[in-house]
Amino acid sequence: MDLRSWFPTLYTQSKDTPVRSRDATLYLLRCVFLMGVRKPPAKFFVAYVLWSFALNFCSTFYQPIGFLTGYISHLSEFSPGEFLTSLQVAFNAWSCSTKVLIVWALVKRFDEANNILDEMDRRITDPGERLQVHRAVSLSNRIFFFFMAVYMVYATNTFLSAIFIGRPPYQNYYPFLDWRSSTLHLALQAGLEYFAMAGACFQDVCVDCYPVNFILVLRAHMSIFAERLRRLGTYPSESQEQRYERLVECIQDHKVILRYVDCLRPVISGTIFVQFLVVGLVLGFTLINIVLFANLGSAIAALSFMAAVLLETTPFCILCNYLTEDCYKLADALFQSNWIDEEKRYQKTLMYFLQKLQQPITFMAMNVFPISVGTNISVTKFSFSVFTLVKQMNIAEKLTKSEMEE
Repeated sequence: MDLRSWFPTLYTQSKDTPVRSRDATLYLLRCVFLMGVRKPPAKFFVAYVLWSFALNFCSTFYQPIGFLTGYISHLSEFSPGEFLTSLQVAFNAWSCSTKVLIVWALVKRFDEANNILDEMDRRITDPGERLQVHRAVSLSNRIFFFFMAVYMVYATNTFLSAIFIGRPPYQNYYPFLDWRSSTLHLALQAGLEYFAMAGACFQDVCVDCYPVNFILVLRAHMSIFAERLRRLGTYPSESQEQRYERLVECIQDHKVILRYVDCLRPVISGTIFVQFLVVGLVLGFTLINIVLFANLGSAIAALSFMAAVLLETTPFCILCNYLTEDCYKLADALFQSNWIDEEKRYQKTLMYFLQKLQQPITFMAMNVFPISVGTNISVTKFSFSVFTLVKQMNIAEKLTKSEMEE
């Protein structure tokens, strides 16, 4: 099977191929559609509504409740390792459900952002610029599939390791099912938990990867824009009026970039804020589980879970730092253009534009945290605080001792 024919945007297109920046989110938006948060298509209205109900009922709404109810009903039956395996996922499941609801409410902004990308594409005519966007598109789609692989490996690994020891993966509460009573009930509960967790991981990929997909292609356009700024005033055949018009066109291009960022800002702000709130706690529980309680199978599952949790914020935070540097490069590029000998009107406009370019594009998590590598490190370090607290209070030894007494 030729993967290129099935997934063409995973591969870099030739420089003669027309630019379609929106293809950077092609597979992402297809999966967003499969999340059941889109307007149902007329042709498959009933099927789509049923699928949306089944997936979102199991993964978005019931799964967080199932974790909590399971703790209330059967807390004494959990071993310390099983409890931590369940608890680390429970916090992430609650945050995932919240992020899904945020994306559900604001999903139309993805379409608006793609329409703005189409405006940017119309300014690209050079073959080298087209190739730069094609590379960003293919990289974006490959990252999406990488996210999907990491998340699904975790869900499947946890399921298989739990089945191997004869228990459901998370021991959620399901009415009329008691997995201890028979093998059939065990199989049914394990299957339901796997479906709910696989669905949650599928949703989590979409709500965690979309900032990376949208910002990667923006960085390609900003790099092209920087070269466009650097070339201002370097064409000797142009008149003063033509050079001024080129400067005005660049100002309009910058406004389009800012409009694109403003379109995505509310979605990114909400989802990253939710993740920042729980990432330290989740990683702390995972570390405790790996170091103190996990056997080989559950340790591998926990490590894959940790990788998935780190993917939820780290790549986008790195991109935000790069985006700030890109903004400073735009200002440098404009200053390096040939403006010294231009007319006064041109120089005044350029100086005003330069001041605007010196204001970096930043994202805030609900106007509380700046989204950056520094913030990501700070919230991640909280996991070591959780681990240290548990060690100092000897909670692990107490849990192990009580389990042995039972």
